[in-house]
Amino acid sequence: MLNLSRVANSVVSVALAQRAMADALFFAEHRAAFGKRILDHPLLRHQFEHRLNALRSAFALAWESVQLLNDVWMERPPYSDRYHLFRLVAHLAKYWTAEFAVDTAKWAMEVHGGLGVLAEYGAERWLREAMILAIWEGTSHRQILDGLEVMERKQAHKLLFQRLAEIAPSKELKELESQVEQHLKLPPEQKEALAEPLFRRLAALTAETLVRNSK
Repeated sequence: MLNLSRVANSVVSVALAQRAMADALFFAEHRAAFGKRILDHPLLRHQFEHRLNALRSAFALAWESVQLLNDVWMERPPYSDRYHLFRLVAHLAKYWTAEFAVDTAKWAMEVHGGLGVLAEYGAERWLREAMILAIWEGTSHRQILDGLEVMERKQAHKLLFQRLAEIAPSKELKELESQVEQHLKLPPEQKEALAEPLFRRLAALTAETLVRNSK
């Protein structure tokens, strides 16, 4: 089952991002600039706080895909609505967490400054491996196209919005549901060409809704 591999990839992406952040934090705690630890500079401290919140959201989305997989992994055709919901969440999680891992690993290298490109500090390793995760088991482009397919053919987005409304109803969810419906009515070429911003927002809002519910 390819989606099983995508779920595993999502979990690994979150773990890699967490490790890159941990290494960056250790470096920031022990590196001084302008008379104080670089961690104590307001801009970098704010970046750490922002990344930590983003990590929680990425984990919530990856964990949702794990839980849904646990519910449906024994299914055989004809598949249930729960299975199609899982498929969409697996695509969103793979897309979102892999992109997050790459972005976080790049940022962690920047925290190290010029030392971030040196192999002995290890920061460059996480970026290299994150780039592999973003490609392995389906590129981001593939996740978007497959996500569109399961929304269009199986109405999986409706199942997702129902699920999210049960745990954290919000005006944003209703607005995004309307945008998805409008997008799916576009001509095929336009629908594909303009898909990424919508898919990104769907992944982000799903992750944020899930993490709010976990608090």
